[in-house]
Amino acid sequence: MRELRRRKCDNLLTLLSCLPSGIGTVIVPALLALTACMAPGVAQLDKPNLAAPADPAVYWDDYQATSDTQHAHLSSRPPEESPVDTKLTYDLPALVDLALHANPETRASWEDAKAAAASLERNRSAWYPTLTAMAFGQYFNTSFPIPGGALVSNGYSNFGSLNLAWTLFDFGRREAMVDAGLQRLSAANFAFNRKHQEIAYRVASSFFSYQAILSKVTAAQQALDAASAGTASVQAKFNQGLATRPDLLLAVQEQAKASYDLQDARGSVIQEKADMTANLGISPSYSLKLIDLSELPLPAGLLQSVEKIADQAFGQRPDLMAQLATLRAREAEVKKARAEFWPKVSLGGMVGNQYWGNVHTTPPGNESYSASNLVGTAMLTMEWTLFDGFERSNAVHEAEARKEASKAELEALRLEIIRDIWKAYANTKTALEKREFALALLKAAEESYAATQESYNHGFSTVIELLSAQKDLARARYTEIDSRAALLSSASALVYASGGQGRGIEYEY
Repeated sequence: MRELRRRKCDNLLTLLSCLPSGIGTVIVPALLALTACMAPGVAQLDKPNLAAPADPAVYWDDYQATSDTQHAHLSSRPPEESPVDTKLTYDLPALVDLALHANPETRASWEDAKAAAASLERNRSAWYPTLTAMAFGQYFNTSFPIPGGALVSNGYSNFGSLNLAWTLFDFGRREAMVDAGLQRLSAANFAFNRKHQEIAYRVASSFFSYQAILSKVTAAQQALDAASAGTASVQAKFNQGLATRPDLLLAVQEQAKASYDLQDARGSVIQEKADMTANLGISPSYSLKLIDLSELPLPAGLLQSVEKIADQAFGQRPDLMAQLATLRAREAEVKKARAEFWPKVSLGGMVGNQYWGNVHTTPPGNESYSASNLVGTAMLTMEWTLFDGFERSNAVHEAEARKEASKAELEALRLEIIRDIWKAYANTKTALEKREFALALLKAAEESYAATQESYNHGFSTVIELLSAQKDLARARYTEIDSRAALLSSASALVYASGGQGRGIEYEY
């Protein structure tokens, strides 16, 4: 920080060495005093992106903990390269990574964070002086009445100058602006993190739904195979005179129903794939190799209470942190509005050169002359608005109202987080219990169908009993698939509600 201030002083002294000696002796001490009053911690104003995430696919906290070399590697993917690797079998983490690179919502949130960083540096620029170059030229022809005629002069002139303006004291205006900018940058970065979590949750939910539909297609195919086998068995008995025609028609009807269910499941695959690819940010025309739903590990129980998860969420939910940062920004805006009641003290200076060339006067003769003058000024000004029609008072009232609104929004979000966690926790507990019953139901249905089929082959069961066992087995398979998908979805919803990216939620496997 000392080195930064020293470089600023050196640059200013180099600039001021070009001024006339009289002006320089007045301005230099004031500038040095002002440099000592400048706000510390000023970043590079021409590189505001250093305060924002380095890549739309990089989580902000991870960005702060890693090196620039790693970020360069993450952002080295050419924009024209296809985001889908046709040789890779995607699991859920790979799909989330694909979405973070391909989904335009991450880039939009990233650009918002970059805009907030640039806005902060723009606020910090108020601590620096402004140096303006000005130049103009003119041709003139003037006439001034004198006894016996008129004094006429014509010629051309030009003027060039450097104007310096620097606010010395503003009683907290700039500090409040920078503080508000810092808080809004934090809010944008936290919102960027929450967008990562939102996309990951949406990808996980659509992935589970898509895989559940694929599993239902497999189950529907198994049901069709069983119905076809049952129809063939009834047909064989009918040919031997051991079954009636109504029995055969019932078997054919069940086979047709199983075929319909299979085609219906296949049609749902297209809908679920469209939803999943939309969350990934890619076209549905891409072909993805995905792991099967049965390969995903399932939690067997929750090791933490809902109260503990809620307490953890209050310390790690990015949107809650963003709302808190917004509240701090509005508190800074209140300070800025109140500071407007105080005066501002500024330093101004100008150094330039004025030149007249080829000036002719008539009378006394047709002589011409040229002249060049170095001019300069230095001034210390105080500006204090005494009355403005209560504009500043109303600005304070507006800022305070916005601050109170932010407090209410923060409390509303806190209650929403509690509600979401309790609902997700209850859904997860219910899904864990339903999973156990679904497995037991599937096992019983499989045993029942096998026993009924064997009994029917030996003539001890009717066709209606066989078809009923087939339906029960198909429903049990669908129930098992739904229970697996529901458990995974509710677990991911609990992670999303806690805001921890899987951290802080302990499951028993």
